[in-house]
Amino acid sequence: MPPHLISSPDNPLIKEFARLARSRKQRRASGLVAIEGPNLLEQALAAGLAPAVVLFTPEYYAGRGRLLIDSLPITVRRAPVVEKVFAKLSATETPQGVAALIPYREPDPAALLTGTLTLALLLDRLQDPGNMGTILRTAAAAGVEAVFYTPGSADPLSPKVLRSTAGALFQIPVARVREPLPLVEKLQRDGLQVTAAAPRAEQIYWNADFRRPTLFIIGNEKSGISPDLCAAADGTVAIPQAGGQDSLNAAVAAAILIYEAVRQRHHAGGR
Repeated sequence: MPPHLISSPDNPLIKEFARLARSRKQRRASGLVAIEGPNLLEQALAAGLAPAVVLFTPEYYAGRGRLLIDSLPITVRRAPVVEKVFAKLSATETPQGVAALIPYREPDPAALLTGTLTLALLLDRLQDPGNMGTILRTAAAAGVEAVFYTPGSADPLSPKVLRSTAGALFQIPVARVREPLPLVEKLQRDGLQVTAAAPRAEQIYWNADFRRPTLFIIGNEKSGISPDLCAAADGTVAIPQAGGQDSLNAAVAAAILIYEAVRQRHHAGGR
């Protein structure tokens, strides 16, 4: 372990981590993401992302963290931090003793359109970090090939979203789309049907055919999908609800639709 121990919250590295954790603009400008916890670090490493810096407490290193820290590529800067200072940079009530700055830039959405997409998502002004993170985690688990999101959405690179994804962000391409209508039109030309989730749609989701290549649009938690996007969709589907409920949680709705598409395709492939 390196001999120098960071003991001041005014250390430039601690300040940089704090800036990256709180500022979307800083993350975009620097091309770095602040992550915390061994799971996120391990997921980033598994995705081939070499951290610029790994910060850790001596207590973490002396325990279960030694193997992870010692196995880091030699290019990674190791920065031990006293526990009291690490606790201040941590965004959780129970700090896990390790954090990192990861070089990461979101893909250009145009680059995701060069291949053949068969299952993708468009998140329209989805604002809750927990919903965003859960959807990305579900999408990665189900084999969704790309996730697009519009301006006004939660930042997938924020600490809250990253924790909710449990590292799934590093397993699936996620891209911000400044103008979603041209994206929808391009995907339609490429043969994808565009299906919007709408609580008052006449068609129930299980009656729709998702065996075809599909883009699902999931809308804002309160206002739903913007009218122009809803009008551009090839169809809308509803998820039936009892008890007078008006709408489902966005992450739950996305999971239901994604796995209905997976189920239909698996069933069709098994025939």
